[in-house]
Amino acid sequence: MPRNLVRLSMLLPLLSFMSFRPAPSRAPTKLRLSVALLHAAALTAPRAATDSTDGPYFLFSILGPRTKTETMHLPATGHLTIHEDEAVYPQDLVELSLEPGDTVRLLVSVLEGKKILISNEVAAAAASTKALAQPAPMRMGTISSALASVTKEGAHWIGSATLVLTNEAGTIYWRALECVATCNIQSGGAATAFPSSTAPVAGVVELTGSGATYHMKLQGMRAP
Repeated sequence: MPRNLVRLSMLLPLLSFMSFRPAPSRAPTKLRLSVALLHAAALTAPRAATDSTDGPYFLFSILGPRTKTETMHLPATGHLTIHEDEAVYPQDLVELSLEPGDTVRLLVSVLEGKKILISNEVAAAAASTKALAQPAPMRMGTISSALASVTKEGAHWIGSATLVLTNEAGTIYWRALECVATCNIQSGGAATAFPSSTAPVAGVVELTGSGATYHMKLQGMRAP
């Protein structure tokens, strides 16, 4: 056999290995989400003349990446206290890890009440998660049923909105901020790519249920 053919036959396994070697996977991107601000332009109504504060709180339901689910109550225990035309700045909410192809859907419901029912409130957030896998027209009914365990005890439902985050071939998007119940999107509704820096991407939702007018600012940034 000619010498050059022998050399080629020896190289074939190496060439085959090089041809089919899988491409290196991209590292997941970590995002930090927070409620950057909650402003009460008007408090819930009706109310006693001597009652000058609301007791708002947030219920978060998260679906994704893939089939992972998570719920959060903010603040972790109890409720906030807010006066009319006052702003509060709650805290960081959650850190998410998105690999290419991942989608995370988040539902936030803002409620108000002086009566604290943590176990009912946490259960309501868990039951609301189902809405994130449903078509948009079905979500309000599902969330209303999920929140019944607290609204029947006197809690006021101020409004709910959803946020979608995606990792598309390594580019992270604030894909959609949408209203679900008694709200409107004031900013952040359009798809926006996160910058490579830690500069934030944010959106503002106006919530108008139960006679109130609240403004909620959601914010996301790459984790340092």
